[in-house]
Amino acid sequence: MSSKSSGPGDIPIRFVDLQKGEDCSYLVDINHELWKVNYLSFYLTEPELKVEGRWVPLNFDENEWQSKKASLLQFHNACDASANNTHIKLNTNVKLLARATSLRFSMGLPFKENHAPVAEQVAPLNNAAMFQSPRVGHSFMRLELQDAKNSTSIWSFMLASGNCQSEDSKTPPTVCQYPNRVTVELPMAQNVSNLRLNARLTQLLFRADLRAQAECNMANPGSASCEKVMRNLTSREWLRWDAPDKVYLR
Repeated sequence: MSSKSSGPGDIPIRFVDLQKGEDCSYLVDINHELWKVNYLSFYLTEPELKVEGRWVPLNFDENEWQSKKASLLQFHNACDASANNTHIKLNTNVKLLARATSLRFSMGLPFKENHAPVAEQVAPLNNAAMFQSPRVGHSFMRLELQDAKNSTSIWSFMLASGNCQSEDSKTPPTVCQYPNRVTVELPMAQNVSNLRLNARLTQLLFRADLRAQAECNMANPGSASCEKVMRNLTSREWLRWDAPDKVYLR
């Protein structure tokens, strides 16, 4: 889905460092090597606006990609825009946005919803490709890259809760030692409109060694290269307002 803005809470996201490939996939240059983007998707929950120093909770507009409480963003299909969801749609109004100084989300899901079997979930939490098991729950972010010159070389990253304790993989846990829910906060200037976000995959993968470990699943202990991606996710500006005149910046 790549619709035009239809309301004040419609916020498009564009990965500006992706280039269209020849087979309906996107390409990205990482460390001077081209990689195909086989999968790129993440969940956002708990949308809030900071207004006069207080956080005001919001809901998402309900559609095929969003419930009131969760939004699934997806970016990897270069040919069929309807197979992607590149817009956050918030249930808000112009007056509230005009008073806001920051917007934040959680990249993650509440514990109960995270670990419920995918067959019992409703959209967007019924996406089987984003679900690992009742013990682990969903991948909050899933990224899969394929070496453009070597189709057998695959690298993946899955943000998920770690060290979840249960009797077996089919049983939901009672606790996860590492929830791994990431807060995404985006400072805003007041009295702005037409909010747009730019994302950069190269910032997420900055100085990450994609050859060191083929799979980075944060549900399990990871290597230094996997931890580097996690640090980039929480500390680098991989997602920011499209603001060439710095109108959105503090």
